[in-house]
Formats: sequence, C-alpha cells, structure tokens
Amino acid sequence: MAEDQKFASIQYSNPQRDTVRKVFYRGNLPASDTLLYTSPNLPGARSEVLQLIFCNTSSGAETINLHSVPKGGSSGVDNAVFYEYSFAANATGITDSLSLILEEGDMLRGQASTTGKFSVIITGLVEMRPGGLA
Repeated sequence: MAEDQKFASIQYSNPQRDTVRKVFYRGNLPASDTLLYTSPNLPGARSEVLQLIFCNTSSGAETINLHSVPKGGSSGVDNAVFYEYSFAANATGITDSLSLILEEGDMLRGQASTTGKFSVIITGLVEMRPGGLA
C-alpha cells in the first residue's frame, strides 16, 4: 500500500458528538466591554467561531475591540482578536476564514467606540453530545 493511501480512510468525526451551527451574537456593540457569547460551561464543550460580520452604520469612523477570554478571565491585550480596529464610515467587513476555538466557559467580549453605531453578527459551531449535552 502506498504511503499516501494509508491515511485515506481516517475519519476525523467523532460519532459520540454532534455539531450544531449557531448564531452566537447578533446586535449592536455597546461602548463598554460586554459579554457577547459564552461557550457551554460543561465538561468537554467546545465552540468554534467561523464568521464575523461587522457593519459600521455611523457617518464617521468607529473603533471596535473583540476578545477571546478564557473562563474566569477578563478582556485585555493578551486575548484580543481585534484591538482598536478602525472601520470607516458606513463600512462592512466579513471575516469568514476564522477558526477561533472556545473551550468550556470561554467567552467572546466586545465593545465599540460609540453605542448603537456598530452591528455585529457572529456565527459558528457548537460541539454537542447526543441528547443536547455539550
């Protein structure tokens, strides 16, 4: 058997778990650090952020912060995904090549420079065990 054929039958799915597509957050970012999503706080739970859609509805530039915060932690430069990232007036941005893993109890936190002027949609996958327990 050729070396490259040995691994052709390996499957990376786990029959003990199901994957569910989910909207993690949809709304306007406030001007203060705010919890947007928490990965299920159950043993072995995982969430994966796959897409971020940003829309600055303001007539001026807006700045955002988005953090991937470990369970029990707080937002900071050490866990920033976007930090003081500026979007031009009326601009939209889509990030769909992201593969950000959140373990059990990890959080997404975010804020904008002005409340009500910056909308966000965050989608991804949640790994679940059959029966609904992550």
